[in-house]
Amino acid sequence: MPQSVGVLSICVTVYFVLTAFASPVDWSAKEPLTNLDLALDNQNRNSTTMDFLSITITPPSYTGLKSFVSSSPDLKMPEGSEATWSIKFSSEMEQPQILFSNKDSIKLIQTKEGYSQLAILKESGFYQIQWKHDQKLVRSDYFKIEIIKDELPKVAIDNLNQFTQFSLTDLLKVKVQATLQDDYGLTGSTIVATVSKGSGESVKFREEKLRFETPKTIAGKKVNASVSLDLLKLGMEAGDELYFYVETLDNKVPTPNYNRTETFFVAIKDTVKQVAVEDEGLGVDLMPEYFRSQRQIIIDTEKLLREKKRIALQQFKSTSNELGYDQKVLRLRYGQFLGEEFEGQIGKASVQEDIDDHESTIEKFGHAHDKENEHNLVSDKKAEPTAHQHADELKDPDAKENPLEAFAHNHDDGEEATFFVQSVRAKLKAALTVMWDAELYLRLYEPEKSLPYQYTALKLLKEISNDSRIYVHRTGFDPPPLKEEKRLTGDLNEVRNSSAQTEQSSKALFPEIRKALVLLDDLIDQDVSTLSQKDKNQLRLAGQELASVIMETPGKFLEGLTLLKKIEDTEMNKSDIQLSLRSIQKIFWKILPLQSVSPTKANASVHELDQQFLKNLMEIKHD
Repeated sequence: MPQSVGVLSICVTVYFVLTAFASPVDWSAKEPLTNLDLALDNQNRNSTTMDFLSITITPPSYTGLKSFVSSSPDLKMPEGSEATWSIKFSSEMEQPQILFSNKDSIKLIQTKEGYSQLAILKESGFYQIQWKHDQKLVRSDYFKIEIIKDELPKVAIDNLNQFTQFSLTDLLKVKVQATLQDDYGLTGSTIVATVSKGSGESVKFREEKLRFETPKTIAGKKVNASVSLDLLKLGMEAGDELYFYVETLDNKVPTPNYNRTETFFVAIKDTVKQVAVEDEGLGVDLMPEYFRSQRQIIIDTEKLLREKKRIALQQFKSTSNELGYDQKVLRLRYGQFLGEEFEGQIGKASVQEDIDDHESTIEKFGHAHDKENEHNLVSDKKAEPTAHQHADELKDPDAKENPLEAFAHNHDDGEEATFFVQSVRAKLKAALTVMWDAELYLRLYEPEKSLPYQYTALKLLKEISNDSRIYVHRTGFDPPPLKEEKRLTGDLNEVRNSSAQTEQSSKALFPEIRKALVLLDDLIDQDVSTLSQKDKNQLRLAGQELASVIMETPGKFLEGLTLLKKIEDTEMNKSDIQLSLRSIQKIFWKILPLQSVSPTKANASVHELDQQFLKNLMEIKHD
């Protein structure tokens, strides 16, 4: 008889072990659970229990999965699934409801067959079924909810390196082969391509969305798509670059999941690109960023010409006049680099003008400014005297000769400003002259005649920016001056060095679980048969921290909450209490993070006699 009882107990144990590790969900229909005593503790053996429990899972329609009946109260379902509980109780009870780990709850609705309720579950966690019997709350065990998230679609370009470069003589076509896949299905995919033309401040971007050539429609769980990008059809030339990536959407409702690849780069080599050779030191651009203002004036002028037929005449003239003012401000700014800090200094002529009485007013007005700066555009070394020669001619014969005058420059005179070398000064003067003409036609409401001068000014400014380079060499470190009150005091409180040691106090994680571990060690060593209310309160606090961990890792440590509830609510014998305490102790140790290993002195080897002595002590302790 004892042997048969032992065999029976072993079979029951093996059965529960196998069922515990069985997969909780099968995507096929199962028979509903019956005769489940899920509230089961010794205090409530005679209370109302659940005789029937069935949970029907209905996945979202876009997944294409069929409804099924869960084979266990522990739920595992796709994100957004609808769970329907159908419950029958053994006798009358009150206020049945389902409690969720996110502090939410839903009341069960009475039907002809019993009680029922549905909920759409989007987050993992756990739940309990609760009801009231004889004015006492009865709760079931904890059951886990594991939500299978709808994964982002996967997209990858298989046949290209991230950086590709072509010569102008190569076949300028790029074959793009992409692999797209999703767990439930794809709804579309496009190639977002951006063409970059020009360089520096003259760069322009154009974005296009392209579709795959094969297949025409992106659908299904896995798609191999391809397209051939013709760089010439995209309008690319030498020096241009193409940036593109593939984006895709899945069929999730209401908001699809989105994913994209890394950005891929395709460039056509520029054979005429200027290469700047930098000297040792830090390169500094001589000119500030005023070139963009000239480019913006060109853009606004072209926009004004396009809108000329659609806007009123008064508005057209007003906008043209404003652009003329912007051109004037830009001209004055550049004039400062030549020492021409006043508008009257810019373009003063030293050459006699020939006035034609028969020319038109516009030509006379424009010609005057052109004549003012002709000596700047065409250098005539014989005709143009320097400021020093003028100074010699006007010098007082009775005044004493200044020995430094031959080596000095009058920086108040725009002709003597030495901010630029002579060639750059000539180009900048030419640019200022052209700006005069551009401003003139803008003021006369003829922006179409102003555009050629604006483009010429922009070209000259770009040449100046490429020709002018200055370099500032690095200097040594200049420490801040010491305060007088700190000198010779020897105060090093605020001084830190690389070998200074700092104490970092970090707040220990899970303080209540750590306290509970100390308590569990004492309870196990003392081989207690009952727990005091103080001990139960400490375990309850540790259970709250355990619940927060379970929320992050659904179902992993759910057994610990069940054991804590069992210890707190039921009457257990000594062996069951000790077994439960040891199981809880193991779970708590798994939760605590590993401590960082710090270098310590290695323990000396223990003699064999000492090892035997320690072994005997441990045996005596356990006996």
